[in-house]
Amino acid sequence: MSMKAWMRAGLLGGLVLLTACSQSPSEMGPATLGDRAVLERLADSYTSISDGTLSVSPMSLPGDERRRFLEKVFQDAGYDYGLTLAALADGLDKNNKLHRDLAELAMMPHTKAKYPMDPAEIYSSQELQLIAKIERALKGY
Repeated sequence: MSMKAWMRAGLLGGLVLLTACSQSPSEMGPATLGDRAVLERLADSYTSISDGTLSVSPMSLPGDERRRFLEKVFQDAGYDYGLTLAALADGLDKNNKLHRDLAELAMMPHTKAKYPMDPAEIYSSQELQLIAKIERALKGY
């Protein structure tokens, strides 16, 4: 094999390896509850995406745009936003600060909104049920 052929084979192999190692959104799981490293990855992703793509604070965005921003944050950190909502709804411990911090981040699209929106414009009907369950858990119901 010539040197050029070896180089092509090496580049092709590297491309295949990179493609195989990247996760598609359907392969991502929920963010793990109670894991400080998970929250740190999400915080790093939040900062890098907001600094790199937004001209305003994420909190200044309307709820539907905050939702899209947050989905990018979770995906960039290697997690699925919708599956994280489900995990929070099923396993939130309101006495665990790490759980509460993750819940606060996950519910950012509809909380403390500068431009209030009907949550039905932000979430699917199934997600609205998860959000309601998370909010009840946070209040201790």
